[in-house]
Amino acid sequence: MQSLRSLTRRKPRTAFVLSGGGNLGALQVGMLRALVEREVQPDVVLGCSAGAMNGAAYALAPTLAGMRRLEEFWISADDDAGVMPTSRLPSVLQLIRKGSSLHSNQRFREGLEALLGATRRFEDLVVDFECVAAEVETAAETWFHEGLLVPAILASAAMPAVFPTVVIDGRRYVDGGVVDNVPVSRAVELGCREIYVLHVGRHGRPDAEVRRPIDAALQAYWVARNGRFARDLAALPDGVEAVILPPGRRPELKYDDFSQGAELARQGYENAAAFLDERAAREPERRRPVDYLKPLERLRVSARSRTWFQQAQDAAVDPDGAVLQAEEREA
Repeated sequence: MQSLRSLTRRKPRTAFVLSGGGNLGALQVGMLRALVEREVQPDVVLGCSAGAMNGAAYALAPTLAGMRRLEEFWISADDDAGVMPTSRLPSVLQLIRKGSSLHSNQRFREGLEALLGATRRFEDLVVDFECVAAEVETAAETWFHEGLLVPAILASAAMPAVFPTVVIDGRRYVDGGVVDNVPVSRAVELGCREIYVLHVGRHGRPDAEVRRPIDAALQAYWVARNGRFARDLAALPDGVEAVILPPGRRPELKYDDFSQGAELARQGYENAAAFLDERAAREPERRRPVDYLKPLERLRVSARSRTWFQQAQDAAVDPDGAVLQAEEREA
């Protein structure tokens, strides 16, 4: 029996793009289940940070059973042996104490080894998978697609100050979200024509009011990270479609609160299932020549008076999801 990897190579290239997002990555588990149920299969899965872990788990077992196992992993993340224990120190003291990070990544490593296999390699996966990390010395994004899985995912999810940097072959890496949190451009670079974007919404967006210097710093980081996502959507080549699944409204959770895994997975599933079903119901209309790749009216983020870049900006932050096609670019 041929593997899914060998079969999908003959099909037009489709990508699943999974963003970073810390504990909100549980949303992606539900999104993936909705896609599996509807037999939407990618040629390649691209992940960043939490999305790297979820993407690797999907690529290893792109089945309902695999998604159930992934959801159980997220639910157990809140146990005493969870992937990121909550510190008992006050937040200000956490930031000024000595040490390279707030947490060790040992528990995270052990969790990944239990989920994926301690010696699992990229080459063992059913679906092609890549994950991104930021190399410290060169400030460049690095894509891992061969060799051992667990070290690469640890590097992709090495959130600055929270987890330590990860050394692979003598090079130091931090969280891929620093350089490419929603790697749409990588999917385009690989030649994908249909890109399903599984992002977690306005994760980490600070309050608009700046009361302390740290507030201004957090705002700048959020603008830079999410601005890249909007620019990549605006740069979609002609003929490429981005299906941005709805993350829903952002829950208010501390970065180390993993207690809502089951609820977030349910939210991600229900939002994605309704979105995909409504899109599928309009498939005959979308395939007519005059309406080719035209999104649902309800899902349209564009208005005729807006520029293409403004449409992309809207799509990048819309909690209700969106469908973008480069063919609809306006002057």
